[in-house]
Amino acid sequence: MNLSNLILIVWISFFSSSPVPLSQAVAYDLEASEVVCHTTDTGDRYFSYLVTNVGSETAPAGSYQVYFKVNGKMISFERVTGPLEAAKSILYTSEHKFDPNQKKRVLKYNLIINTKDSNKDNNRKSGEISL
Repeated sequence: MNLSNLILIVWISFFSSSPVPLSQAVAYDLEASEVVCHTTDTGDRYFSYLVTNVGSETAPAGSYQVYFKVNGKMISFERVTGPLEAAKSILYTSEHKFDPNQKKRVLKYNLIINTKDSNKDNNRKSGEISL
């Protein structure tokens, strides 16, 4: 078989197969589920946040990253992530504490999941709390 025949076979194989829609190609769906603000004994505030796989398959290790911002500043991130099974959640807790007597009396948060899952619409959660 010569090179031109091989190229022709590869070309025909590639274009004759039907493409898989993106929504079917990835069956995991990570959701920015919940953000909770906690108060310490001294009155400081800190956040925990939940990421849930609402899809039908396990999200592979490293297939997503989790970022948490408050008032536009990145306060926590997970760039190296493990697998997340379908119908399971991971609870993250930020180490950053906020003084209740600080000048800014409103904390605006953004939870962002960076992934290529089946539904981008539920990969972010935003809100605010008043101190």
